[in-house]
Amino acid sequence: MNKDVFTTDIIFQWQKHYQKKDVEKSMLSCNEDKVIRPYFLKYLPKRGVILEAGCGFGHWINYLNKLGYNLMGVEIVRECVEKCKKLFPEINIEQGDVRDLKYPDNYFSGYISIGVLEHFIEGPEKAISEVKRVLVKNGIAIFTVPSFNVFLKIFYPIRKFFIEIFRYNNLLRIIVGKHTISKKDVVQFKLKEKEIKTNLRKEFWPIVGVIEDSGPVFIEYKYKKNQLDKFLRNEKFEILESVSIKHPMIFRDIFGGIVFRNEERLEFNIVGKIIYKLTDILGVDFFSYVYLVVARVKK
Repeated sequence: MNKDVFTTDIIFQWQKHYQKKDVEKSMLSCNEDKVIRPYFLKYLPKRGVILEAGCGFGHWINYLNKLGYNLMGVEIVRECVEKCKKLFPEINIEQGDVRDLKYPDNYFSGYISIGVLEHFIEGPEKAISEVKRVLVKNGIAIFTVPSFNVFLKIFYPIRKFFIEIFRYNNLLRIIVGKHTISKKDVVQFKLKEKEIKTNLRKEFWPIVGVIEDSGPVFIEYKYKKNQLDKFLRNEKFEILESVSIKHPMIFRDIFGGIVFRNEERLEFNIVGKIIYKLTDILGVDFFSYVYLVVARVKK
């Protein structure tokens, strides 16, 4: 299974994700964001051009440009690019792969990568190398990757055990309300799953899912604390900040909607508030959602 196959899987997953995404709500959420926005305002340069790589519908580009920054975007999903251009014709966004950017060396003063590097089964090295190439000397890059926090180190091995029992067992699938899988598809799916596993990087925790109409897909890697920092230092980046960030999204990923009074707005109910307070006592690294790294390229 070559890189092109995995790239097709990435595009397919995000096509499904973006079909459900409310663009207007994404735009409104920028001004309310207390997780990433403060780092953008603190570190992104007002001079020069900033690239958001993997920009989706371009909501951060639209928001930050209105604040006086000069952003453009690259997005691998064609439908996103087309919709963004239709909604925001003034935004400069192009279809492309962040591992093979079509820009000259030393072109950008800043670079944003929010939840992108984890989706490359071969690892982040090629994408990071491209960041270094297109940034000017002392250019600023801001990254986030999903964290393999203390809780997940305990929870995910248990979850994996039960998922592997459940995944191709049609009786169990019927009980929990899932569609059944034919014997022919099971054989094909297991072959694809085996091939995915042979391409996985052992230093990360991989998330492999099953999409009903296409079978197993590699979704993402969870990163350990400071793991991304090491990859960046290998490319001669200086780490300015590296922080663990807690966010209600991690509670939705683990517990679903049962801890929310309003899941859409991520407002906790009483149970959710109690769990959130308990995790506060245990520290941010116990239940962190993402690691955010701000880095400066040294050339």
